[in-house]
Amino acid sequence: MDFSYSQEQKEYRKEIINFAKEHLNDENYLEQYDPKMWKETADFGLFGLTIGEEYKGLGENYQTAAYVYESLGYACKNNGFIFVINNHVWVSQNMIYLYGSKELKDKYIYNMVEGKKIGAIAITEANAGSDALSMTTMARKEGDNYILNGSKMFISNGPIADIFLVFAITKESPKKITAFVVEKTFEGVKTGPNIEKMGLHACPTSELILHNVHVPKENILGKVDGGSTILMQALEWERCYEFAPHVGVMQRIMEGCIKHVKTRQQFGKPIGDYQAISHKIADMKIAIEMSKIMLYKIAWLKDMNKTAYTEASIFKTYVSEKYIKTCQDAVQIFGAYGYTKEYELERELRDALACSIYSGTNEMQKNTIYEMVKMMFG
Repeated sequence: MDFSYSQEQKEYRKEIINFAKEHLNDENYLEQYDPKMWKETADFGLFGLTIGEEYKGLGENYQTAAYVYESLGYACKNNGFIFVINNHVWVSQNMIYLYGSKELKDKYIYNMVEGKKIGAIAITEANAGSDALSMTTMARKEGDNYILNGSKMFISNGPIADIFLVFAITKESPKKITAFVVEKTFEGVKTGPNIEKMGLHACPTSELILHNVHVPKENILGKVDGGSTILMQALEWERCYEFAPHVGVMQRIMEGCIKHVKTRQQFGKPIGDYQAISHKIADMKIAIEMSKIMLYKIAWLKDMNKTAYTEASIFKTYVSEKYIKTCQDAVQIFGAYGYTKEYELERELRDALACSIYSGTNEMQKNTIYEMVKMMFG
């Protein structure tokens, strides 16, 4: 496993940093979705990074993608907008590209790479969060269609999405789930109002309501009754690439803290000279370096076409805990300034807090890790 960066990867990093700083940090849209930024990002070509050239993508490997998305987190202060991008790319577009029929890919991928269609994934329900398989949304076969009824809750990108990857029950005993590609324009599809959240305000979130929605059988992703496998694969991708930008955010926050502790003085010397402060920054650096090692291992495994389910759960748990801790420590280092909106650290902390919940709570991740370890050494 080679951890050095190629010249091409370095160029990608430089380009994404320059692009994000110039186009994605508009102070007016740090806490609301901006369609103009979406179009600029699509025109930049970010959505097609790992998509094949046959669909106008760049065909890059997953290690390059990990580096690019880490760099995106470093350069873009708009964490909510990054969340919009990740939900579109990794758990919607990517799933159709990897597991869809040629017909499905031809129908959707080009428009998604071009940003003409926005994607979302719909797993969670009001009473089915961590226990996703207890979902109640049903899909009944009728001729060449499936009729979907039910509702999904807390759907990131919900109010702005054109395409939903919806999971529904197609067999009750034993329970079987199927993944469907559902267009917002299908009759019976409705999204609720934007749900107000503590953070990630630039990522609109809503309920998705499905009432007698006719979905053609051609819009099944994978196989009938094979949705559980698709769901697990989606979570694996999500837990890696949705958390890759967090590593970059931690780097950006640490650099801001270093600059501050060099200039801020108390009792006649820079506060960075006090061990209580310097150790917080040392902990940030440790977290960043350990996160990078895990991130690039997972990316390497995906390039080798290997599973990384356990590794992704470990990465998600570690990064989310360290990301939150980094933001908390940054607020503490800046003191009263850190608590003000002007310094933006309070927003960074609000945005970070959700990462221990989404993509499966950290408590559920630890259950998964334990079960995998038990299988390996039991």
